[in-house]
Amino acid sequence: MWFTIKITTMKKIITSTLFILLSLHVFSQSGLYGIVRKNYFSIVKNPIDTLNPIEQFDSATIRLGFLNPNTGLVNNIGNNAYNESINLTGAALNPYDSTFIFIGQNKINTIQLNTGEITNSVPLSNPIQSSYFDNFRFNNSDSTMYGLARRNTINPNTNQIIGEVYMAKANTNTGLITQISPSSVGNGFALLGSSIDPYQMVYYYSDGLNIIGLDIYTGLIYSKVPISNSFGSTFGNYTYNCSDNKIYGLIGKNYFRTITDSLGTYEILDSNTQTLGTINPSTGMVTQISNNTLSRGGYTLNGGSAIDPNTQTYYFNIGTKVIGASITNGNIVSDPNFIFSNGQYFDLIRNMQSCYSANSLRKKPTNVATLNALKNKIQLYPNPFSKTISINSGEQQLETVTIYSISGNLIWKKNMHDLGNEIDLTELELGMYFLTLTTLENESTTIKILKTE
Repeated sequence: MWFTIKITTMKKIITSTLFILLSLHVFSQSGLYGIVRKNYFSIVKNPIDTLNPIEQFDSATIRLGFLNPNTGLVNNIGNNAYNESINLTGAALNPYDSTFIFIGQNKINTIQLNTGEITNSVPLSNPIQSSYFDNFRFNNSDSTMYGLARRNTINPNTNQIIGEVYMAKANTNTGLITQISPSSVGNGFALLGSSIDPYQMVYYYSDGLNIIGLDIYTGLIYSKVPISNSFGSTFGNYTYNCSDNKIYGLIGKNYFRTITDSLGTYEILDSNTQTLGTINPSTGMVTQISNNTLSRGGYTLNGGSAIDPNTQTYYFNIGTKVIGASITNGNIVSDPNFIFSNGQYFDLIRNMQSCYSANSLRKKPTNVATLNALKNKIQLYPNPFSKTISINSGEQQLETVTIYSISGNLIWKKNMHDLGNEIDLTELELGMYFLTLTTLENESTTIKILKTE
């Protein structure tokens, strides 16, 4: 599915421009990093109204910047500004080599976070078939950037255009796109953001109606469920929080008013509000956190969100400011307007604190068919649980059971021969965990478990 995106402000039209915001571990202060954009216009004659000239967009410069979300002050990093267009469908921050990645004119660009200098810029290339690379995120658990390789094909018999989407990864040094999915997993994606669960190695995105999880190892559909949102009409601007293993985003609610004229009676969109919420990717269920409206009129598209796990704050961009909301109660904790030293726009926020040094718990399966068979044979109940969990593996011989915290720390590991079919977890604190079962043949599967009172 092909996308043509325009960002319009009054008479000023910017085409195919993307901006990026980040947060950085190597800097001592807390904040968000991204791309500062400045637009340049010239005055030209108005062919319709010769007495009133109009502004025409000439060019734009971009540079790396740092935002203090408490004051709104945006500081430019380094002295470099570049005449680069930017893809609106993704951004990535590598916290381990302190770089920020963006795509412009089908080139993948690397900016150094300490200098603001673009040190690498190479064309993207898919050896299987020419494609774009969109909706991308950096995965902290394997230091790889994942996204969607999408393209259009034409049916030679009907001349119908068919959209194709594949799970893929991109090499930031060479521009090589590697397709992971053996076949297309969909026709397109919605500009609602993406997120990666680094523990389970699952990439999540939406097609507008469903939230879809793709297995990073195989590229196959890991889960696909309809989005169930009783609190609004949309849920987007996804970001994953490793401190509680949840996907956060914004619940959009539309308000309409009824108009009656000579053509009849109909409804038109009157306003739109945003509140903070979470989505369960296994069920599609959306849960609202905010009791009050966080903003009106929407948010900047795709990738404009980040979570600071230290302050438990979800940040999102509305164009004139970044709003910070508590993920505990959904209340606004910061919302100052931007203050630029030399710029006009600051978008697509990313940070590095969330999921920093996460480790994958679900290891790459040696045999996908065997892995799926193992999952189907095992029954674990109840889940959620309060004290004990029972495991029924059928004829499958289990060797060990291991439990990890949501941050990837080993809690305990036991031999199944010593435990029997019932595991006493009374001493575990309340919360979410990962339980990994390993067979005698060294095959394993991991299941999320939740302990409640």
